[in-house]
Amino acid sequence: MNQSPENAPIIGLAAGGTGGHMFPAEALAVEMKARGWRVLLFTDDRGMRFGKDFPADMIEQLNAASPSRKGSKIAAGMSLLKGISSARKAIKKYKPAIMVGFGGYPSAPAMVAARMKKIPYGVHEQNAVLGRVNRAVAPGASFVAHGFSQLSRVPTLKGAKVELGNPVRKAIATHKGASYVPPAGFSEMGLFVFGGSQGASLFSKIVPEAVAALPDDLKSRIKVTQQVREEEREDVQALYDNAGVDCELAPFFTDMPERLVSAHMVIGRAGASTVTEIATIGRPSILVPLGIAMDDHQTGNAQVLVEAGAAALIPEPDFTAAKLAEVLGNALAHPTELAEMAAKARSVAPESPTKRLADLVEQTAALT
Repeated sequence: MNQSPENAPIIGLAAGGTGGHMFPAEALAVEMKARGWRVLLFTDDRGMRFGKDFPADMIEQLNAASPSRKGSKIAAGMSLLKGISSARKAIKKYKPAIMVGFGGYPSAPAMVAARMKKIPYGVHEQNAVLGRVNRAVAPGASFVAHGFSQLSRVPTLKGAKVELGNPVRKAIATHKGASYVPPAGFSEMGLFVFGGSQGASLFSKIVPEAVAALPDDLKSRIKVTQQVREEEREDVQALYDNAGVDCELAPFFTDMPERLVSAHMVIGRAGASTVTEIATIGRPSILVPLGIAMDDHQTGNAQVLVEAGAAALIPEPDFTAAKLAEVLGNALAHPTELAEMAAKARSVAPESPTKRLADLVEQTAALT
């Protein structure tokens, strides 16, 4: 992507180093670049893994650590202070017209620095529960944009709270509303299973056993595509081989959007990006919210699809092979209902969330 002119206004984007935070920030960056802005990205070493695709003109790698993780809270505090100092220097150097925080602990130093330097800023929350970093900086924000219709744990705000939807990366947006052809007769049924680093292990244990328990007429037609950890790959392959089920296993799929498009059913966690991408493409799903997720935000995310009739929800304590076999078998046995679930998923996909967020950013910047 071409560099914007040197005199173009700068937007600062702060995002934690996971796809859930980085993908919507990337989508906004692409849109702002197209509108002639320069992009300053604040993130951590994990976020730098997304650097090759992130259209930033400048990148500031910050120190930050979660005080809730193992280790010293004093060390986390010192890391935060160091990150704030670096962010303040970057803000002084580049003079962004506005900042937008997407959450995650690595975004904290930049957003605190923006508040200290009196830079106007907004917050975008991807989940149905306002995350801790976003919650801390939200009171001083010019706006709090959110991805889902419900947003809990919201403090008293100075600015507006606006439902916009979650921006999605171009690779997903190009498949928005992809047609869904339900499996009919004796045709193959594609089952796509993914759960990230905190979901793959559980799914590696439960899903093969559940698929093996399905009636033979269903099991013989299933093609499983599943994310598994490398150290578990051989064992999972053996389970599917013993069940006579065709499968493709990998620790990571670089063509996730295409895998979603080709799936007849999806099994996954309920992170904001997962739920949004399933809705954008429009696929029936079985969602298993991460049990240790902070504030149980994944259950809130999943409810968007569940309440629309587009997904089944299985709480992690109830996620057994027997329960999954029951839910999965019932869904795959009714292809017409699968098509209806796909349509209902598409019905809750937000309209132009990236454009609307960019409009809000420009409106806010123009008022200051």
